[in-house]
Amino acid sequence: MNRLALLFLMPMMGCTAATVPMPLAASGPTEVMLGSVAFIADLQPVSGGAQLTVTRQDTAFFLDEGRLAKTVAQTFCSSRAQTLDPQALGAFVGGAWAFDGGCV
Repeated sequence: MNRLALLFLMPMMGCTAATVPMPLAASGPTEVMLGSVAFIADLQPVSGGAQLTVTRQDTAFFLDEGRLAKTVAQTFCSSRAQTLDPQALGAFVGGAWAFDGGCV
């Protein structure tokens, strides 16, 4: 079989060329203020795209504060002229809220 034929067959067999590395996040930890309360929004690359983790500077979040954390995440994304990924579901992890998808 010639090489040209292999190039066309490889994708059909599930073979691909080298994986393209994911770009670094455009941001690390950033302070976000809501009223007089300071929060930290941390955008990081993950295998599926990006994850935006929100923490409060003074005290940890509680499980029932997901809506507040999502408001902070939306405020962070708005400051970058973007919106929070509408498909982002928050996950409560050790006093922080993590949103898969980040800003879009």
